[in-house]
Amino acid sequence: MPWFRFVAVCHVIACLVAGFVGPARATTIAMYGDFRVQSTFFANQNYTGWNAAGTQTEDRLNIWQRLRLHADFAANENLAFRLGLWLNNQTWGHGELTAANPTVAILPNQAYLQFTVPQTHITVTAGYQPLSLPHTAVFYDSVVLGTDSGNSDAAALVVNAPLVEGTLSATAGYARLVDTNRTYDTTTTQIGDEFDLAFLTLPLTVSGLQLTPWGAVGILGRAAALPSPLGNGLLAAGASLTPSGYGNNQNAAVWTGASLTAELPGQFKVYGDAVYGNVGWADRARCGRHGWFADLALEYAGFTAFAPQLLGWAGSGEDASLSDGSERLPSIVTQWGPRGSFLFNADQDLTQSSMNTTPQGSMGLVLNFDRISLLPQLTSVLAFSYAAGTSSPAGLRKAVAATGGPGAYVTMGQDLAEGERLYSVASEHVYALTDAVNLIVETGWARGDGFRSSIWGQRMVNQAGNAWQGALGIIYTF
Repeated sequence: MPWFRFVAVCHVIACLVAGFVGPARATTIAMYGDFRVQSTFFANQNYTGWNAAGTQTEDRLNIWQRLRLHADFAANENLAFRLGLWLNNQTWGHGELTAANPTVAILPNQAYLQFTVPQTHITVTAGYQPLSLPHTAVFYDSVVLGTDSGNSDAAALVVNAPLVEGTLSATAGYARLVDTNRTYDTTTTQIGDEFDLAFLTLPLTVSGLQLTPWGAVGILGRAAALPSPLGNGLLAAGASLTPSGYGNNQNAAVWTGASLTAELPGQFKVYGDAVYGNVGWADRARCGRHGWFADLALEYAGFTAFAPQLLGWAGSGEDASLSDGSERLPSIVTQWGPRGSFLFNADQDLTQSSMNTTPQGSMGLVLNFDRISLLPQLTSVLAFSYAAGTSSPAGLRKAVAATGGPGAYVTMGQDLAEGERLYSVASEHVYALTDAVNLIVETGWARGDGFRSSIWGQRMVNQAGNAWQGALGIIYTF
């Protein structure tokens, strides 16, 4: 879509909304967002230079572009509607960025209403919106359900109510994450084809302490068509064995956890999360999935030029059998990552900037130097990472065999077995050219050690080597 047409569409939308509200109810319209373009060199993605299945080879140099545009239509401070539009991450010359391409490029990615219940402080948000379960700030987003800075959204109704002013509040929500058949099932026999989720969080804030206990309950239908991130995170490899899938029409899923941020004497700050989840425990034993995950970080804020951080995590891993299901934490959309790490999607400013390691079934440490500020307008992050697997090699080997080979359910270098290790070094530098334009430089190196040919095959293991990444980009925020 040409830029002049895109601007015209936005103008028409604004006029229509203002017209519906009417002159007696003046609406203010605020538009903001960001535009990003970058060039990325990435060698040996997945440590092999191949795709996860080992059937395609990489292109090392790509130019990426994306746009995020939000329009807030506010009748007053208690009533507003947000419309989000995006041109998602795409490479020059491909898809909607092909020369003279007539296909639709700008798509909606958010649309929700937010209002305050009259004469209360209760806020209600309804529609397709960013949805994330609680997590601490230095670990990017949630290991169970994350929104990835608004890039991953869900259709939900969320209610927030203060219980003790300035100290304790409650947030309750319901989301329909999947509805495969929508209004009618495929036959006259009703079948569970939805995945619904309800959750409750209780954030508590007192002097020097933030504590958020939370819980979530889901109902997963047997015929719900789960996209691959959801399916791989929720299901056990044993569900692929004959007869495949769940036996029950519907299965329950539960998660419970807490996040903690505390200020300690001597300008130290500690962060931590803990979560347990269980899905499908009442179904066939091989289809169930349950596990735990925890992270902990210590930060020292006494230096003006940088903030050192030590971050660690651990999660339960698979045992040697498929017959008793999976022992890794079940997840919906995992967006977790220690700040600065090249191994994980950890809120890097640019795209194609990590090795996409799976946190479930692993443990590790990251030494991070955050908020480095040695020159005016320049801030940097430097991180050294180590990760190791906690899953049984026999369990992952059987998972690969049951699900159709490497890359289908588990991937070499992302899902780690005991004895497999990852090392990485990464940096990110942000230079403010103006108040609205930042120049970004990213570098990353990663290496895998101990990959097991008994799991992934000799061909994949022999191909593994050092991964190198470098990127240069510009972000305009408006």
